[in-house]
Amino acid sequence: MMDALVSHLNFTYTVQPVTPDEEWAEYSNGSWSGLAGQLVRREKDLVINTFALMHDRVKVMDFSVPVATDSFSAVLRLPPLPPRWHAVFHPFTGLTWGALALTIIIITLFFHLLVLKDSSPVYNNKIDVVSTLVWMLRALLNQSVPRIPSSPGIRPFLVCWWLVSLVLASSYVTNIIAYITIPDTATKIKTLRQLAASDQKLYMCEYGSFLPGVMATSEDPVYRRLVQKLTLLLTYEDIRDKVIDERGVFIEGTAYIEYETSKWPVRDLYYVEEKIHPYILAWAFQRGTPWHPIFNRYLSHMTESGLVERWREEEISRYRMAQGRVATRGPPTGRSTLRPLSTEDLQSAFCILGVGVVISALTFVSEMITCP
Repeated sequence: MMDALVSHLNFTYTVQPVTPDEEWAEYSNGSWSGLAGQLVRREKDLVINTFALMHDRVKVMDFSVPVATDSFSAVLRLPPLPPRWHAVFHPFTGLTWGALALTIIIITLFFHLLVLKDSSPVYNNKIDVVSTLVWMLRALLNQSVPRIPSSPGIRPFLVCWWLVSLVLASSYVTNIIAYITIPDTATKIKTLRQLAASDQKLYMCEYGSFLPGVMATSEDPVYRRLVQKLTLLLTYEDIRDKVIDERGVFIEGTAYIEYETSKWPVRDLYYVEEKIHPYILAWAFQRGTPWHPIFNRYLSHMTESGLVERWREEEISRYRMAQGRVATRGPPTGRSTLRPLSTEDLQSAFCILGVGVVISALTFVSEMITCP
């Protein structure tokens, strides 16, 4: 953008890599620090670091027309995936498992009362509640029964239970197959309300950002909760260690945070989808700058024509490609997520097999002991 202005307005410029106090733009004890302080003290003519339009800044410096929008983003590591043997319980929710257990208990007791009145032999051994429970569970395990009681009303009851068992067994098997074969994804925090309700600690670099003050005075309870969990650290290296070692949350401007995290030795990072405090960006001038309207005219042309957004996307693409990543934001394309099953994926199946073998062995031993 500066090069385009130079070609039309015929001026030169120098770039300052960092301010002498290494601050951004904080107002404290009646004075400004960082870039804003240099501009207010007329030590520089122009700030192109896209300052956020804030009420207190507008009173001491001139701003250009808006050139972009930005926000603050929260970045954290993906939570560890649950062990693959959890697939045994994954097909149903906890509420469904509880309802199923309660249903089996009620149906077992009801069927046991009906069988007590039946004169025909139903089980191979004595009639008790445990035997009735095992007999009822045959349907869930796709096992046939040797005989059916002859008491009136039992057959319609069993037909209904067998149909329910068929649906439950089919649902369980298909869901566990899907869980094993489809790659699992970790549960992510998607909203600021979820982030505020979590036990995650928030970290931000201490460079004079306006965000902590804005959140502390906000009427939104979510923002006030977030700032209570926020800790300001001196360097980005300290934040990196907190996020990697303690699974904290890194808060920074959306336009800058990818640059910083790309230098980290981990790649299991993700963004919280909801952004924090979106704001308008503009260039800043000394108060009363006479060539301020001229810059505004050219900046308006570049912004409205889409050049600013195009240049920004080109810079992001070049940077991401230099880091060995895809050129655009979002999930990688052209790469299949399918993979062959491993022994780890089949942990749940082996767990079920092991439980069945143990129960069968105990049943066999008990029958050998109790039967003549």
